[in-house]
This record gives sequence, structure tokens and C-alpha cells, in this order.
Amino acid sequence: MRFERIVGGEGPPRLVGVKRVPQSPQRPARPQPEREPEPSARRARTDHGQEAPAARPEGRHVRPASVVVVSALLSALVFGIFLVSDRGPLQVKKQRVQLAKAREEVDLLEADTKRLAAEVAALRSDPRALEKIAREELNLVKPGDVVLVLPDGWEQRVRPAAPPAPAPTPR
Repeated sequence: MRFERIVGGEGPPRLVGVKRVPQSPQRPARPQPEREPEPSARRARTDHGQEAPAARPEGRHVRPASVVVVSALLSALVFGIFLVSDRGPLQVKKQRVQLAKAREEVDLLEADTKRLAAEVAALRSDPRALEKIAREELNLVKPGDVVLVLPDGWEQRVRPAAPPAPAPTPR
């Protein structure tokens, strides 16, 4: 039997279907080449009448255990490369830790921003808050106020040191 391509329609030819066409009588059928027996079936007779392997040696046999070992080694190699690659689990874990730290930092900055916004609102609306900042941070005074400037470490000289704690008594 022979197969023939069917094309149809206008434009570039395209494959529409395949049909079986009986073989034309003008062409004789091709003779099939004779096949050699399988390599394992090749045997030769010796002078003593016993069968022995043919002159050409058979192909190398691969043991199933060696296939398993090679595939396990290749799998371990691919898995190792995956572990240390830039998208492997170790890198993902590092990035998650970095993300958690960045989120904590953002939360702290947002809290600080809210605190500062509340302080700005208080300074704009409350004159006592503005006076407190002027006195404490800028060292400003009202007319008629008396200012006392104390040296550093004056608290240790004024307050006595706390007595040492009594030693525990053994029972």
C-alpha cells in the first residue's frame, strides 16, 4: 500500500487528510533484506562440536544497579545545585529573614512618624507644649525668671548613695 497526501483549497498547500491508495501494478514490491539473528543468538561450532560464542563479542551489558547508582548521583548533583542556586531554599530563607527585619524596621519608623506627627500637632495647638520645648531644649526663659545652672554630676553629691543590700543569712 502507498500513502498519498491530499491538499485542498486555495492558497498555500496544506495537509487535509491521508488516504490509502492501492499499490500500482507497475511497481514491483521491494524485497525485504534478510536480517541477521540477534547478537545473543550468534553461536559458532568449534572443532569439537560444542557451541561457543561467535568471533565478534557481544555488546557490553549494563547492570541495573549501575543505572540506579548513576541516576542517584545525577539526582543528588541536580538537587545540590538547586540548594545553592539563587532561587534555592537556602536563598529563599535568607530573603524571608531580611524581609522580616525590613518589616520590623518599617513598623518602628511608622510608630516614630505617628509620634512626631502628634508632637507637631500639639506644638501648633497648645502654647504650653511650645513653652516646654523652648525652656527644656532651647534653654529660653521668660523675663523675670531666675536661672540656676548646676554643674554636671551634682545629683551624686546631693543624694547619698543607697546602703548596700544585706548579705543573705545561711539556714
